[in-house]
Amino acid sequence: MLAVPPEHIDSHHFDRLMGEGQAALSADDPGTAADRLAQALSLWRGPALADVTAGSLLSAYATALEESRLRALELRVDVDLRLGRHRKAISELKTLVGDYPLHEEFHVQLMLALHRSGRRPEALDVYQRLRGLLVEELGVEPSGKAQATHQALLSSEDTLEVPIPPTATITVAGGGGGERSQDEWRPVAPAQLPPDMVGFTSRSGALDKLLGALVEPRADSTPVVAIGGMPGVGKTVLAVHAAHTLRQSYPDGQLFAQLGGSTSKPADPADILGDFLTAAGVPEDRIPVSLDGRIGAFRTWTAQRQVLIVLDDAASAAQVQPLLPGCPPSAAIVTGRAGLGGLASAVHLQLDLPSTADGVELLQSMIGRTLTGGETRAAELIVQLCGNLPLAIRAVGGRLSATRWPLKKIAERLIGATRRLDEVIFADMDVRDRLLASYRRLSEEERHLLRLLSLLPSPVFTAHGVAKLLQSDSEMVDGLLLHLVENHFVRVLAQNADEIVYTFHELVRFFAQEQVERELSYPEESEEGTMELL
Repeated sequence: MLAVPPEHIDSHHFDRLMGEGQAALSADDPGTAADRLAQALSLWRGPALADVTAGSLLSAYATALEESRLRALELRVDVDLRLGRHRKAISELKTLVGDYPLHEEFHVQLMLALHRSGRRPEALDVYQRLRGLLVEELGVEPSGKAQATHQALLSSEDTLEVPIPPTATITVAGGGGGERSQDEWRPVAPAQLPPDMVGFTSRSGALDKLLGALVEPRADSTPVVAIGGMPGVGKTVLAVHAAHTLRQSYPDGQLFAQLGGSTSKPADPADILGDFLTAAGVPEDRIPVSLDGRIGAFRTWTAQRQVLIVLDDAASAAQVQPLLPGCPPSAAIVTGRAGLGGLASAVHLQLDLPSTADGVELLQSMIGRTLTGGETRAAELIVQLCGNLPLAIRAVGGRLSATRWPLKKIAERLIGATRRLDEVIFADMDVRDRLLASYRRLSEEERHLLRLLSLLPSPVFTAHGVAKLLQSDSEMVDGLLLHLVENHFVRVLAQNADEIVYTFHELVRFFAQEQVERELSYPEESEEGTMELL
């Protein structure tokens, strides 16, 4: 028998989150309920025990799990409808109605969502199709609830509208630049923070600086901390951990947004603000259309509240600026690989690599047990071969936890690997993938120089030496190296009055060499001029 602690089993996490969601609903806190139920449902990847040949006992258990999932779906959709998210719910409900044609609750919810979106004829049609199916398949009429909803649709009763008690007011700017009259809406304290990650290494200096900037901010400006650093260094982990540490200091809510700055399509600030206002309880049909209108509504909401906003993977200061509160006491934490220098009022924190001791602590937490003396020495070697990069250490730790291999074997694989980046991949933890996302944002000239630098005999170099090798202008090389430093592909090793000494992170150098191999193997896919430079 395999004895697994409950906290390592998804179904236990699902039950806990489901219970928290139901408790939040009982406490009339739909924002928290929506967050907990969404987290619970995110644990599902398909039907329960789908790849298991089940007998009667397991079949009954799988059925019970599936019933719990459907109940969580019902509750989460119900919360979405209470929060005015009816338009977003329509497409999901249409899918659910197709997948579960005899499930009346999904039909009732779809009728409500369509009605509140101004599509009453479609809502009535949903009822007629449900009734026809039930009569034909089972010979029964729809439930009393479905019939009552149908009758309310026919009568256009007010009971079908989003319940908005007169508990709070806000003045929102209209899409055309004017202002609507004050609208009453339900205040909600959103709780959108991702779970605090297991194995956070202390980094006491960086954490203390971050917390200090938010706990004791300047009185005349909004507290904002911008965290920079190379891909995989742990920016998001630090931001989320700090946000959880400060949760009690921001009782009016915590908002979280993934800005997609390292992707080819960064998030639109207008869309993020729409999501924030929805999470705050503003009905969807009362959210302004224009970006300026949404900025005004959001800053009005945060002005008298203590809200913490976490903006992850920002593309630029221009993307972030509309998402910041206008004044204290609300605050923000922003992470980004580059381009946040334009946030002039922010406290800027460059996150460096953790110590080897912290790296061993992180690896140990991933494995889930205390290391012995011999294992500690192997762990230190693993951390060093990972370049002390937390993402790489997590990936190796995940592989160790899954395979139960000895640490010495993993260390030997890392030493002997011809492509070390292949050894630091586990699940969605992929150092190569993170570096590739940043690499694609470089200019052609910067990519060319990066590939050439990776071929130098030594990973340590100066701008003068590179310019001499290329027979190129020193100022041009200086500019390219500056951009590579800003994007964390090259690091400043030392600096004196005459020149700057640069170096690579070990895994970045391996990555750049892989790009050279790729260009030579697939020249038809390379940019113009690559082969001449190489």
